[in-house]
Amino acid sequence: MLHRTQINQLPETKRKLLDAGVSLMRHRGFNATTVDEVCAEVGVTKGGFFHYFDNKEDLATAAVDRFYERKAKEFADAPFRRLADPLDRIFGRLDFVNESAGGIKGLTKGCLFGMFAQEMSFSNPELRSLCQAKFAQIAKDFEGDLAEAKARYAPRAAFDPKNIAMLYVSIVQGSLMLAKASESNRVLVANIDQFRAYLQTLFGQSRHSTAKRRAKVSAQAGN
Repeated sequence: MLHRTQINQLPETKRKLLDAGVSLMRHRGFNATTVDEVCAEVGVTKGGFFHYFDNKEDLATAAVDRFYERKAKEFADAPFRRLADPLDRIFGRLDFVNESAGGIKGLTKGCLFGMFAQEMSFSNPELRSLCQAKFAQIAKDFEGDLAEAKARYAPRAAFDPKNIAMLYVSIVQGSLMLAKASESNRVLVANIDQFRAYLQTLFGQSRHSTAKRRAKVSAQAGN
């Protein structure tokens, strides 16, 4: 795996090839992206490409780590992270998902993990396993806030934070795919709102109390 410190220490040409690979494969998929296109995007020869990567599969594996590191940093630096209340962080995360995808007027570029998982799950078990590991890491990050909020607001509730966290990943990934298919983020925003309503029932929150909480979160995030 390429950890953040390792990525920052990569040679400039390799970083550019990785970023081009992420961009092209995220948009077109693995099979429709060629090494020639990646090289043309960066302005290097194929010899330069093969100096850093054994083949396109090697680039794709590194691109998964690169994409994850960038998204992890984006979420780590998001305003909801600064909120003290775990329930505020939960709903703030959902708002951030919508915003980072472009909101209702934008159009998501999709997720590289989701793209690869659909396209290569049978043909490349190693890449499939890597994508599954990234999905699990995303869920684990959300699970902590869910567990803390459950202990504070719904200690007797029967739901498992781990399962809810994976449900979140499933909803987001499926919604990103549907948004790309429909060329509209409306389905993503609608599904996130439905998930929000479901979480409200789990934590005993009314729509009114959640509206007040969102207003408070927005005010805190602006400070």
